[in-house]
Amino acid sequence: MLAVERKLKIAEVVEKNGGIKTSDLSSMFNVSEMTILRDLAILEDEGYLKRVYGGAVKLKRSSVELSTGIRKHLNPEKKDIIAEKAIKFIGSDTSIFLDSSTTAQALAKKINEGLNLTVITNSIDILNILKDNSSIKKISCGGELHQITGSFLGPFAENFLRDIFAEKAFVSAAGFSLKAGITVENPLQASLKKIMLENSLKKVVLVDSTKFDNIKLSKVCDINCADIVITDCKPPDSYIKYFKQNKVEIIY
Repeated sequence: MLAVERKLKIAEVVEKNGGIKTSDLSSMFNVSEMTILRDLAILEDEGYLKRVYGGAVKLKRSSVELSTGIRKHLNPEKKDIIAEKAIKFIGSDTSIFLDSSTTAQALAKKINEGLNLTVITNSIDILNILKDNSSIKKISCGGELHQITGSFLGPFAENFLRDIFAEKAFVSAAGFSLKAGITVENPLQASLKKIMLENSLKKVVLVDSTKFDNIKLSKVCDINCADIVITDCKPPDSYIKYFKQNKVEIIY
């Protein structure tokens, strides 16, 4: 297991259980307690947990936003499957929004030369992925840089995007449920995603199967706001029924 994967799992275990001993984590991951202590120190610095004598405990806040560096190692196969399906919806001579999600990054990596696209994004990582592609016009919203996700957020970014329109928007979600709709951890991220969806003719939501029935802090919109939902495998029957009733196209 890679160190970044181990730290992600530790953060998830602490978040789920409320706390755990260093010795238990050492046994769980078959590494020394010194290694676990280093991991916990890094996770505390990044704001995922609080170290205490003999272990770590969950922070009092209800939601933790994982950094891009950690998120890109989470379910990469699922993201690649989704990206392979999503790229078929990107034709030449068109304009698209790409949010700052790691799933959108996976999609950006599949954009070939010669498509003559206009890509509007709030993601530094996506700009770097596409920077050498001369056939793509790249537009960034600017704003306050959110270091955890490498994305521009806040009023400046929102005001800029409100005046920009695209043919398609590709956005991802941290939570996807019939009860709460499409949700993410950060209210500022939710606001940017909502603007991208509202300002596009075709709204495409990219969501891997682990996000179904999850609810995060901030709502982006109801599921039926999407025109197309792309995931990596067949969703539960309750979702299939909902998609059919609300004329949402599901791709899996």
